Amino acid sequence: MLGLNRGTVKLVPYQKQWQDEFNKEKNHLLQILNIEIDIEHVGSTAVEDLISKPIIDILLGLTKKINAESVYNKLLEHGYEDRGDKGISGDRLFAKGSEECRTHYLHFVGKDSERWKNYLLFRDYLCKNKSTRDEYVKLKQELAKKFANNREAYTIAKSEFIEKLFKN
Repeated sequence: MLGLNRGTVKLVPYQKQWQDEFNKEKNHLLQILNIEIDIEHVGSTAVEDLISKPIIDILLGLTKKINAESVYNKLLEHGYEDRGDKGISGDRLFAKGSEECRTHYLHFVGKDSERWKNYLLFRDYLCKNKSTRDEYVKLKQELAKKFANNREAYTIAKSEFIEKLFKN
């Protein structure tokens, strides 16, 4: 199962097919963009044994050699919706899928940025640290109950846990 109604929170157990879905979308992106670009699977769907919203998070690395405007336009032409910079200058968030069934989020960030590094560090840390992953699962379950119909509040509430990891 892939996809979730925009704004809602529903967590499901890890699905092995999420990696296949990522690979499929990565290949599609490489084909439509027709440039050399780093593409990574991030977020909870990239971590085995982690519950997640069934939406694939994809990280695209912006470099000085890449024409960002051209990438934006191609993404829009191929079914991605521009969700803006979410208050972070230079970043862009794109969503794929209808309002009733969001399937992918694409985070377009500077490849040399702190945000790029943090996405990968957080994913890799959760993959290697079962106790932290278990703690994160518990938090996500609590927040999903509390914010079932407010995905923005759910995301903000998780950020404290994530920020604390980077401070240690």
